[in-house]
Amino acid sequence: LAVNPSSLDALAVAAAIKFLDGNKAGYESLRQRALALNPHDAEFYATMAEVAARIRFYLIAADFAKQGVEADSTASRAYSLLGMNQLRLGKIAEGRKSLEAAFTGDPYDIWVKNTLDLLDTFKNYDVIRTERFEVMIEKEESALLSIYLTDLLERAYQTFSTKYAYKPPPPIRIEVYRSHSDFSVRTVGLAGLGALGVSFGTTLAFDSPAAKDAGPFNWGSTVWHELAHTFTLGLTTHRVPRWLSEGLSVYEEHLARPGWGAHVTVEFLDALRAGKLVPVSRFNDGFMHPAFPEQVQLSYYQASLFCEFVARDWGDKALLAMLQEYGIGKNTDEVFQKVLGADAKALDKRFDAYLRQRFAGALASLAGDTAETSRQALSPAALVALANASPRNYRLQMMAGAASAERGDTTVAITLLERARSLFPEYGGADGPYGHLAHLYIGQGELRKAADALTEITTRNESDIGANRELARLRELVGDTAKAAEALERAMYINPFDVAPHQHLADLYRALGDRPKAVRERRAVVALNPVDRADALYRLALAWHEAGDDKQARNSILRALEEAPNFTPAQELLLTIVDARKP
Repeated sequence: LAVNPSSLDALAVAAAIKFLDGNKAGYESLRQRALALNPHDAEFYATMAEVAARIRFYLIAADFAKQGVEADSTASRAYSLLGMNQLRLGKIAEGRKSLEAAFTGDPYDIWVKNTLDLLDTFKNYDVIRTERFEVMIEKEESALLSIYLTDLLERAYQTFSTKYAYKPPPPIRIEVYRSHSDFSVRTVGLAGLGALGVSFGTTLAFDSPAAKDAGPFNWGSTVWHELAHTFTLGLTTHRVPRWLSEGLSVYEEHLARPGWGAHVTVEFLDALRAGKLVPVSRFNDGFMHPAFPEQVQLSYYQASLFCEFVARDWGDKALLAMLQEYGIGKNTDEVFQKVLGADAKALDKRFDAYLRQRFAGALASLAGDTAETSRQALSPAALVALANASPRNYRLQMMAGAASAERGDTTVAITLLERARSLFPEYGGADGPYGHLAHLYIGQGELRKAADALTEITTRNESDIGANRELARLRELVGDTAKAAEALERAMYINPFDVAPHQHLADLYRALGDRPKAVRERRAVVALNPVDRADALYRLALAWHEAGDDKQARNSILRALEEAPNFTPAQELLLTIVDARKP
């Protein structure tokens, strides 16, 4: 503005900043300057809407865009921004109407075109409504996913509303996309987004566990993560910085279930050793201005560790207090001073010390001569010799252990891999020691040791479905039905679309006497439309009967008999229920 006082773009950006900072007088002064230049320039309002939306003030962005439409009813960009932000606010019908107006004026806006095409597919979705939620799931998946999703959402809501002393305005809209491209369009208007979920506040969208191109992921932890944003955004009227909102969401995943959320990796500790992680005073740069390709992903985990650090030294109440301070307009320096009693620079040092103390052993094991570990041409015997000469070098233990396992030298391999495990016990990645150890122990008939190794994976790697299913098998073989059920339960939040695991889990819960979960699993089997549908409905009826709900049991039996009128077990169960009702 100093260079060009007549720049409407500069006026718009400055005005938006004044407004969002709560400086209403400054905002109005700049707005009047813009109106004096052109009272019907919708671009002034559209630019303010863009600024607001970029930092997640979607309601304010929609209001700015609406003012742009009022200033110029032919302004396609203002209509586009209004429609997009209405959709983010869950106002689907209004958003479609605004986008159609934008498309009429500019049929070449790819974001608008893609989003309108997406909205046309909403007829293929079911909408399940509860007291607090409005859940949209594609019809082919809704019968199954709604069984798990509505329960998970309610438990998360109870957890967060108690912890944060805040209740978002209902309904919270949840959109589940079987196509990752559709989810990406919903989020950024184009295919190719690298995320799995997004929260706009009280509107959330994420991939279905069957989403194309998404790859294996834990959809249960994704739901938990995104709903946590609803509370941290709402409590702060969207003023929480991204690093804290993301950090809290990952932190809450860790608290929800063992294994959920991001965990420490070799890459994270290498970045810490190399000084590549941003300090506390520049946390947002890790998300908004990454210096290397992996930094955004590492920043999620780093921010969660800061929340862990705050909870350890100041208590969980400090995390809530930080959110409350952001909510009344305080900046990060003010929040740190008020709640933590330290400035950002002091916290830089304390947090760095915390990380280095927390991962001291693993950091030391990764600090060896990396040139040694790249000698792929070395024979297994030479690798073993190097590993034994440097027993504190994690990478050498892994290379030598894997090479020994491959050539069948089981005893040496186990020794080396157990050594690697002791050096970096928190690492559960696919290239870590636990998978190798489980395989070797199974070969030796050491099923409990194999199960223990797989347990380490499942409590540190949220998306390894194979480890969970194999762990369930091993736990059952050694007679631990409860642990077998726990492992299969975890697997359902990675891929719930296979019938057989649901059938088996229903049997496990029945054996354990957990009637509600046995019913849930039998409902899931029916939802997956198995070949023998009559038998599935009969077994659901039996589960309802054993759970004490003969009304639901009778309904399921009648559905089974519609499929197979002469199905004797269903007939006998129906007679049992009828006889029980006689005086």
